[in-house]
Amino acid sequence: MAHELRTPLNSIIGFSDVLKEKSFGPLNDRQEKYLNNISMSGKHLLKLIEDILDLSKVEAGKMEFNPEEFSVPETFREIEAVLTPLAAKKNIKLVWETENGLKIIRADRTKLKQILYNLIDNAIKFSPENGLIEICTEVLEDKVSISITDSGRGISIVDQKKLFEPFTQLDRFESREQPGTGLGLVIVKKYVEMHGGKVKVESRIGEGSKFSFTIPLAGK
Repeated sequence: MAHELRTPLNSIIGFSDVLKEKSFGPLNDRQEKYLNNISMSGKHLLKLIEDILDLSKVEAGKMEFNPEEFSVPETFREIEAVLTPLAAKKNIKLVWETENGLKIIRADRTKLKQILYNLIDNAIKFSPENGLIEICTEVLEDKVSISITDSGRGISIVDQKKLFEPFTQLDRFESREQPGTGLGLVIVKKYVEMHGGKVKVESRIGEGSKFSFTIPLAGK
């Protein structure tokens, strides 16, 4: 099913991007606007399909889990390279702080990268222009805690209780401007739980939000 869903969407996205590059001639303003809408809508739908497929695998107990030992700094650099350009569009500064001596952890690397991507992408989405996002690590006995703190508007206690429910969209201006799939945080929670950890959120209106989770250290 995944192939049948992704292939036509990738074609739509690909052809619209080719047209946007004016490979077949100049475009007027209306044509450029419509092509941008086609491309953005296609990418949004593709992300939604991928999230639904991933979540269905987790719920069915068919999601592969492949823990391995790997470098924390190297993994952070890979995520930073992907997300820094996105943050730069809003002039948001990403600050990465890794505890001295923390080099190797044991986790499913692909899923850890997805956890980080989803959380930092959310932080960028809900932070204002010229904001600050801090990604920090802290060793806690046999585990490492990773936290992402943003400078956004914060989340009410009522909304915090709904954050990890499927297809939840908070009624905030930023979420209307940059809609997500409503599954990103659900997948974060599931992937963290696959590692035997938990996700926490700390937030107050007007003071930003902090999401943190734990994963085991190497050899533990």
